[in-house]
Amino acid sequence: MATPIRNRAWILPTYLQRILDIDYPKIKMELLFVVNDSEDISLDILNSFKKENKHIYKNIRIEIYNRNAPVDKRDLNIRNNFIYTHLSKLRNYIMSKVKTDYLMFIDTDILVQPDIINNLLKSDKDIISGLIWNGYIVCPEKPYLFPNIMRVNSKGYFEHIVTNQVKNAPSLPSPTIMEVDLTGAVILLSRKVFKSIKYGFHPQGEDAHFCKMAQDKGFELFCDLSVFSNHIMSPEYLREFLNETKNYTLSTHP
Repeated sequence: MATPIRNRAWILPTYLQRILDIDYPKIKMELLFVVNDSEDISLDILNSFKKENKHIYKNIRIEIYNRNAPVDKRDLNIRNNFIYTHLSKLRNYIMSKVKTDYLMFIDTDILVQPDIINNLLKSDKDIISGLIWNGYIVCPEKPYLFPNIMRVNSKGYFEHIVTNQVKNAPSLPSPTIMEVDLTGAVILLSRKVFKSIKYGFHPQGEDAHFCKMAQDKGFELFCDLSVFSNHIMSPEYLREFLNETKNYTLSTHP
């Protein structure tokens, strides 16, 4: 499992606890965190996590790769000129360092469920993601309108896939695998994928470049809609989410 990290102190303790809770033999897991241009205490949090848990994992690596990139404020101009290329280089760097049979990218603003790795491995796909919703800021009433899965439309642009299954993803009872043209953020890749495909600039994001290159090389892309994770897009939403989770736990406790 690997991810780039920048200024994530606000969510890292919760994120790392979710990683720790993954129901997969930790002696088989290697964790790689690449800290880049971070100005908060993210590195300190990671070092503490490593000190406390290095004995239960096969390996935990923390690397620093500063590129003096501007902060991603979801501004389209900054993203096109800097962020997408920056993230591509970070992800390519990670892929060059990984030697395991599979690589799982889990972005640091995503809180996964314990069974995520086992469920995605069951699909036996070279490229498969779990589902997240990205619309909590632009469309908070209907965040499912902006999932992390897309298809190419008749004009050659990627557009979000919105179906009843996507809308009801958090409650899907069994694996629901869909072939897609673009996905990312919480994704499992086989070794033959991450050793032959690269991320790069695309006006719709670095994932678009990666997915197109993968398809051009004959790989198919899938998403298991039943493997749903929570995309926590701000500190405010994290507080709301943790409060809702706490209340739900209390209300269902016998």
